[in-house]
Amino acid sequence: MQLSNKKILTMKNNKILKTVIVLFIGISILSCKNDDDNSIENDTTSNLIGEWQRSDSDDQYDYKLIFNTDNTGIRTLLETNADGQVISNASTYTWSTSETLLNFEFDDESLTTPFSINSNGQLLLSGLSNLLFNKLQ
Repeated sequence: MQLSNKKILTMKNNKILKTVIVLFIGISILSCKNDDDNSIENDTTSNLIGEWQRSDSDDQYDYKLIFNTDNTGIRTLLETNADGQVISNASTYTWSTSETLLNFEFDDESLTTPFSINSNGQLLLSGLSNLLFNKLQ
């Protein structure tokens, strides 16, 4: 039994249509995944913007990191010694992120640390401190 030319053309067209649909779905899925990954990184980076205070800060000790939108920042440290003398310093830095890594560039040093923001909105910089930072602004 022979298939007619019309049936052969219909079968070829169906095969081509199925191939096009599978390719379209595959490309769509890959495009969505890439957008999602970028938005997660951008959300995490934008959540860094603001002033963060280390959780052990009190009247005797205060450590803060300020992240500006232009990828610059300020690190401040204030300590009161046993004599009541206050010692403070501030240093500027630039910062950038790549996935879950945060890179600081200070005048005299570079530091790359894993970072995350937990469900309570606290920042963990494991390469800088084992203590959490709380967002002030």
